[in-house]
Amino acid sequence: MKYIKNRDKLVQMIEGYRGLFDFIRIVDPKAKKALTIGEDGMIYGDVDCYSFWKTNEMCVDCIAKRAIKEKNTLVKIQYDMERMYILFATPVMIDGKILAKELIKDVTNDLIFETIDKEHEHEVRNIIQDINSLLILDSLTNLYNRRYINQMLPVELERNSDYTKHISIAMVDIDGFKKINDTYGHYAGDMVLKNFSDTMTKYIRNDRDWIARYGGDEFLICLHNVDSKEAEKILERLRKAIEDMTVEVENKVIKVTASFGLITVKDTGLKPDELIKLADNKLYEAKKQGRNRVVS
Repeated sequence: MKYIKNRDKLVQMIEGYRGLFDFIRIVDPKAKKALTIGEDGMIYGDVDCYSFWKTNEMCVDCIAKRAIKEKNTLVKIQYDMERMYILFATPVMIDGKILAKELIKDVTNDLIFETIDKEHEHEVRNIIQDINSLLILDSLTNLYNRRYINQMLPVELERNSDYTKHISIAMVDIDGFKKINDTYGHYAGDMVLKNFSDTMTKYIRNDRDWIARYGGDEFLICLHNVDSKEAEKILERLRKAIEDMTVEVENKVIKVTASFGLITVKDTGLKPDELIKLADNKLYEAKKQGRNRVVS
Protein backbone atom coordinates (compact mmCIF):
# COMPACT_ATOMS: atom_id res chain seq x y z
CA MET A 1 0.00 0.00 0.00
CA LYS A 2 2.97 2.33 -0.01
CA TYR A 3 2.44 3.06 -3.68
CA ILE A 4 -0.62 2.92 -5.91
CA LYS A 5 -0.35 2.45 -9.66
CA ASN A 6 -3.57 4.25 -10.53
CA ARG A 7 -2.99 7.12 -8.07
CA ASP A 8 -4.06 9.79 -10.56
CA LYS A 9 -7.37 8.03 -11.13
CA LEU A 10 -7.88 7.69 -7.40
CA VAL A 11 -7.15 11.36 -6.74
CA GLN A 12 -9.52 12.36 -9.55
CA MET A 13 -12.22 10.13 -8.12
CA ILE A 14 -12.10 11.75 -4.70
CA GLU A 15 -11.66 15.33 -5.92
CA GLY A 16 -15.41 15.89 -5.72
CA TYR A 17 -15.32 15.28 -1.98
CA ARG A 18 -12.97 18.21 -1.30
CA GLY A 19 -14.68 20.76 0.90
CA LEU A 20 -17.28 18.26 2.05
CA PHE A 21 -14.97 16.12 4.19
CA ASP A 22 -12.02 16.95 6.40
CA PHE A 23 -10.10 13.71 5.93
CA ILE A 24 -10.00 11.20 3.08
CA ARG A 25 -8.30 7.86 3.75
CA ILE A 26 -7.70 4.56 2.04
CA VAL A 27 -7.86 1.73 4.58
CA ASP A 28 -6.69 -1.84 4.40
CA PRO A 29 -8.58 -3.43 7.35
CA LYS A 30 -6.69 -6.73 7.07
CA ALA A 31 -3.30 -5.04 7.39
CA LYS A 32 -4.83 -2.46 9.77
CA LYS A 33 -3.11 0.30 7.78
CA ALA A 34 -4.33 3.60 6.36
CA LEU A 35 -3.13 6.13 3.80
CA THR A 36 -4.31 9.75 3.76
CA ILE A 37 -5.00 11.65 0.54
CA GLY A 38 -3.71 15.20 0.96
CA GLU A 39 -5.12 18.35 -0.66
CA ASP A 40 -2.11 18.37 -2.97
CA GLY A 41 -3.12 14.97 -4.34
CA MET A 42 -0.24 13.22 -2.63
CA ILE A 43 -0.69 10.03 -0.63
CA TYR A 44 0.75 10.22 2.86
CA GLY A 45 1.52 7.76 5.61
CA ASP A 46 1.21 4.06 6.16
CA VAL A 47 0.02 4.19 9.74
CA ASP A 48 -2.17 2.06 11.95
CA CYS A 49 -5.69 2.84 10.78
CA TYR A 50 -7.06 3.09 14.33
CA SER A 51 -4.41 5.60 15.47
CA PHE A 52 -6.60 8.39 14.07
CA TRP A 53 -9.14 7.73 16.84
CA LYS A 54 -6.54 8.07 19.64
CA THR A 55 -7.65 4.88 21.39
CA ASN A 56 -4.54 2.76 20.73
CA GLU A 57 -6.79 -0.20 20.04
CA MET A 58 -8.79 -1.62 17.15
CA CYS A 59 -12.36 -0.40 16.68
CA VAL A 60 -14.97 -2.73 18.12
CA ASP A 61 -16.97 -2.51 14.89
CA CYS A 62 -14.60 -1.86 11.97
CA ILE A 63 -16.69 -0.03 9.38
CA ALA A 64 -14.04 -0.50 6.66
CA LYS A 65 -14.07 -4.26 7.12
CA ARG A 66 -17.88 -4.36 7.07
CA ALA A 67 -18.09 -2.13 4.00
CA ILE A 68 -15.77 -4.47 2.08
CA LYS A 69 -17.58 -7.58 3.34
CA GLU A 70 -21.04 -6.24 2.56
CA LYS A 71 -19.94 -4.45 -0.63
CA ASN A 72 -21.86 -1.38 0.41
CA THR A 73 -21.36 2.15 1.73
CA LEU A 74 -21.78 2.31 5.50
CA VAL A 75 -22.02 5.25 7.90
CA LYS A 76 -20.70 5.48 11.46
CA ILE A 77 -20.45 8.10 14.19
CA GLN A 78 -17.09 8.12 16.00
CA TYR A 79 -15.84 9.98 19.09
CA ASP A 80 -12.12 10.22 19.89
CA MET A 81 -12.40 11.71 23.40
CA GLU A 82 -12.12 15.22 21.93
CA ARG A 83 -14.00 15.50 18.65
CA MET A 84 -17.10 13.99 17.06
CA TYR A 85 -16.87 12.65 13.50
CA ILE A 86 -19.21 11.19 10.92
CA LEU A 87 -17.52 8.52 8.82
CA PHE A 88 -18.47 7.02 5.47
CA ALA A 89 -16.75 3.84 4.24
CA THR A 90 -17.01 2.55 0.66
CA PRO A 91 -15.27 -0.41 -1.03
CA VAL A 92 -12.83 0.62 -3.76
CA MET A 93 -10.55 -1.38 -6.07
CA ILE A 94 -6.96 -0.13 -6.10
CA ASP A 95 -4.19 -1.91 -7.97
CA GLY A 96 -6.27 -5.09 -8.06
CA LYS A 97 -6.97 -5.07 -4.33
CA ILE A 98 -10.27 -4.29 -2.61
CA LEU A 99 -9.77 -1.62 0.05
CA ALA A 100 -12.04 0.90 1.77
CA LYS A 101 -12.29 4.59 1.01
CA GLU A 102 -13.10 6.53 4.19
CA LEU A 103 -14.59 10.02 4.12
CA ILE A 104 -14.41 11.69 7.53
CA LYS A 105 -16.12 14.90 8.64
CA ASP A 106 -15.58 16.67 11.95
CA VAL A 107 -19.10 17.58 13.13
CA THR A 108 -18.27 18.53 16.71
CA ASN A 109 -19.39 22.14 16.37
CA ASP A 110 -22.60 21.07 14.65
CA LEU A 111 -23.75 18.82 17.51
CA ILE A 112 -24.64 19.38 21.14
CA PHE A 113 -21.77 17.08 22.12
CA GLU A 114 -19.34 20.03 21.86
CA THR A 115 -20.20 21.01 25.46
CA ILE A 116 -19.62 17.58 27.00
CA ASP A 117 -16.81 17.46 29.54
CA LYS A 118 -14.44 14.65 30.56
CA GLU A 119 -16.83 13.49 33.27
CA HIS A 120 -19.35 12.44 30.61
CA GLU A 121 -17.03 10.86 28.05
CA HIS A 122 -18.05 7.33 28.98
CA GLU A 123 -21.70 8.28 28.61
CA VAL A 124 -21.04 9.76 25.17
CA ARG A 125 -19.24 6.58 24.09
CA ASN A 126 -22.24 4.52 25.17
CA ILE A 127 -24.62 6.78 23.26
CA ILE A 128 -22.53 6.48 20.09
CA GLN A 129 -22.27 2.71 20.47
CA ASP A 130 -26.05 2.56 20.83
CA ILE A 131 -26.50 4.60 17.66
CA ASN A 132 -24.16 2.35 15.67
CA SER A 133 -25.73 -0.86 17.04
CA LEU A 134 -29.39 0.10 17.03
CA LEU A 135 -30.16 -0.85 13.44
CA ILE A 136 -28.57 -4.30 13.41
CA LEU A 137 -28.81 -5.69 16.97
CA ASP A 138 -31.75 -7.23 18.77
CA SER A 139 -32.15 -5.34 22.04
CA LEU A 140 -33.21 -8.37 24.11
CA THR A 141 -30.75 -11.06 23.02
CA ASN A 142 -27.92 -8.82 21.74
CA LEU A 143 -27.80 -11.03 18.64
CA TYR A 144 -28.20 -9.62 15.16
CA ASN A 145 -31.74 -8.81 14.06
CA ARG A 146 -33.91 -9.34 10.98
CA ARG A 147 -32.46 -6.25 9.30
CA TYR A 148 -28.97 -7.76 9.56
CA ILE A 149 -30.23 -10.99 7.96
CA ASN A 150 -31.64 -9.01 5.05
CA GLN A 151 -28.31 -7.20 4.63
CA MET A 152 -25.86 -10.03 5.18
CA LEU A 153 -27.41 -13.18 3.74
CA PRO A 154 -27.16 -11.90 0.14
CA VAL A 155 -23.51 -11.04 0.87
CA GLU A 156 -22.82 -14.53 2.21
CA LEU A 157 -24.37 -16.11 -0.87
CA GLU A 158 -22.30 -13.91 -3.17
CA ARG A 159 -19.13 -14.82 -1.26
CA ASN A 160 -19.78 -18.44 -2.20
CA SER A 161 -20.39 -17.73 -5.87
CA ASP A 162 -17.23 -19.53 -6.97
CA TYR A 163 -18.93 -22.92 -6.34
CA THR A 164 -16.08 -24.12 -4.11
CA LYS A 165 -17.36 -23.10 -0.68
CA HIS A 166 -20.40 -24.25 1.23
CA ILE A 167 -22.77 -22.09 3.22
CA SER A 168 -24.98 -23.72 5.84
CA ILE A 169 -28.13 -22.02 7.10
CA ALA A 170 -30.13 -23.28 10.07
CA MET A 171 -33.51 -22.13 11.32
CA VAL A 172 -33.83 -22.72 15.07
CA ASP A 173 -36.95 -22.68 17.22
CA ILE A 174 -37.40 -23.12 20.98
CA ASP A 175 -39.75 -26.04 21.58
CA GLY A 176 -42.97 -25.09 23.38
CA PHE A 177 -41.94 -21.49 23.98
CA LYS A 178 -45.56 -20.27 24.15
CA LYS A 179 -46.19 -22.65 27.03
CA ILE A 180 -43.19 -21.20 28.87
CA ASN A 181 -44.67 -17.71 28.56
CA ASP A 182 -48.12 -18.91 29.58
CA THR A 183 -46.83 -20.88 32.59
CA TYR A 184 -44.05 -18.68 33.97
CA GLY A 185 -44.80 -15.25 32.47
CA HIS A 186 -43.12 -13.09 29.85
CA TYR A 187 -40.23 -12.08 32.11
CA ALA A 188 -39.27 -15.74 32.41
CA GLY A 189 -39.68 -16.07 28.64
CA ASP A 190 -37.25 -13.21 28.13
CA MET A 191 -34.74 -14.87 30.46
CA VAL A 192 -35.02 -18.08 28.46
CA LEU A 193 -34.40 -16.19 25.21
CA LYS A 194 -31.33 -14.48 26.67
CA ASN A 195 -29.80 -17.67 28.06
CA PHE A 196 -30.67 -19.53 24.87
CA SER A 197 -28.89 -16.86 22.80
CA ASP A 198 -25.83 -16.79 25.05
CA THR A 199 -25.53 -20.57 24.81
CA MET A 200 -25.73 -20.58 21.02
CA THR A 201 -22.97 -17.99 20.60
CA LYS A 202 -20.54 -20.30 22.43
CA TYR A 203 -20.75 -22.90 19.68
CA ILE A 204 -20.01 -20.86 16.57
CA ARG A 205 -16.91 -19.12 15.23
CA ASN A 206 -17.70 -15.53 16.07
CA ASP A 207 -15.12 -14.17 13.64
CA ARG A 208 -16.91 -15.58 10.58
CA ASP A 209 -20.25 -17.18 11.53
CA TRP A 210 -23.23 -15.34 12.94
CA ILE A 211 -26.61 -15.79 14.59
CA ALA A 212 -29.63 -13.51 14.26
CA ARG A 213 -33.03 -13.40 15.88
CA TYR A 214 -35.44 -13.98 13.01
CA GLY A 215 -38.49 -13.19 15.11
CA GLY A 216 -40.09 -14.29 18.39
CA ASP A 217 -38.36 -17.49 19.48
CA GLU A 218 -37.01 -18.28 16.02
CA PHE A 219 -33.36 -17.75 15.09
CA LEU A 220 -31.17 -18.07 12.00
CA ILE A 221 -27.61 -19.43 12.14
CA CYS A 222 -25.20 -18.82 9.25
CA LEU A 223 -22.11 -21.04 9.06
CA HIS A 224 -19.62 -19.87 6.45
CA ASN A 225 -17.71 -22.48 4.44
CA VAL A 226 -19.13 -25.38 6.46
CA ASP A 227 -20.51 -28.44 4.64
CA SER A 228 -23.61 -30.33 5.73
CA LYS A 229 -21.77 -33.04 7.68
CA GLU A 230 -19.77 -30.54 9.74
CA ALA A 231 -22.83 -28.31 10.17
CA GLU A 232 -24.81 -31.24 11.58
CA LYS A 233 -22.05 -31.86 14.13
CA ILE A 234 -22.02 -28.20 15.19
CA LEU A 235 -25.80 -28.06 15.52
CA GLU A 236 -25.94 -31.34 17.39
CA ARG A 237 -23.46 -30.03 19.95
CA LEU A 238 -25.54 -26.89 20.20
CA ARG A 239 -28.77 -28.88 20.59
CA LYS A 240 -27.26 -30.93 23.42
CA ALA A 241 -25.97 -27.81 25.18
CA ILE A 242 -29.45 -26.28 25.07
CA GLU A 243 -30.98 -29.51 26.37
CA ASP A 244 -28.56 -29.39 29.32
CA MET A 245 -29.22 -25.70 29.96
CA THR A 246 -31.27 -24.56 32.96
CA VAL A 247 -32.81 -21.15 33.53
CA GLU A 248 -33.66 -20.13 37.10
CA VAL A 249 -36.36 -17.49 37.52
CA GLU A 250 -37.88 -16.68 40.93
CA ASN A 251 -36.76 -20.00 42.45
CA LYS A 252 -38.17 -21.92 39.50
CA VAL A 253 -35.98 -23.99 37.20
CA ILE A 254 -36.95 -23.98 33.53
CA LYS A 255 -35.61 -26.56 31.06
CA VAL A 256 -35.88 -26.08 27.31
CA THR A 257 -35.08 -27.89 24.07
CA ALA A 258 -34.78 -26.67 20.51
CA SER A 259 -35.41 -27.91 16.99
CA PHE A 260 -33.13 -27.21 14.02
CA GLY A 261 -33.75 -27.15 10.30
CA LEU A 262 -30.54 -27.20 8.23
CA ILE A 263 -29.90 -26.48 4.57
CA THR A 264 -26.45 -26.42 2.93
CA VAL A 265 -25.72 -25.03 -0.54
CA LYS A 266 -22.65 -24.54 -2.69
CA ASP A 267 -23.86 -22.01 -5.25
CA THR A 268 -25.92 -18.83 -5.55
CA GLY A 269 -28.80 -20.33 -7.47
CA LEU A 270 -31.11 -19.69 -4.52
CA LYS A 271 -32.24 -16.29 -3.36
CA PRO A 272 -31.97 -15.52 0.37
CA ASP A 273 -35.71 -15.85 1.00
CA GLU A 274 -35.76 -19.17 -0.89
CA LEU A 275 -32.88 -20.47 1.22
CA ILE A 276 -34.64 -19.44 4.43
CA LYS A 277 -37.83 -21.13 3.24
CA LEU A 278 -35.97 -24.41 2.66
CA ALA A 279 -34.40 -24.25 6.11
CA ASP A 280 -37.79 -23.43 7.60
CA ASN A 281 -39.29 -26.49 5.90
CA LYS A 282 -36.59 -28.63 7.52
CA LEU A 283 -37.44 -27.03 10.86
CA TYR A 284 -41.08 -27.98 10.36
CA GLU A 285 -39.97 -31.59 9.74
CA ALA A 286 -37.97 -31.54 12.97
CA LYS A 287 -41.06 -30.39 14.86
CA LYS A 288 -43.20 -33.00 13.15
CA GLN A 289 -40.72 -35.78 14.03
CA GLY A 290 -40.94 -35.01 17.75
CA ARG A 291 -38.85 -31.86 18.32
CA ASN A 292 -35.45 -31.54 20.01
CA ARG A 293 -33.56 -32.69 16.93
CA VAL A 294 -31.60 -31.58 13.87
CA VAL A 295 -33.10 -32.29 10.45
CA SER A 296 -31.20 -31.66 7.23
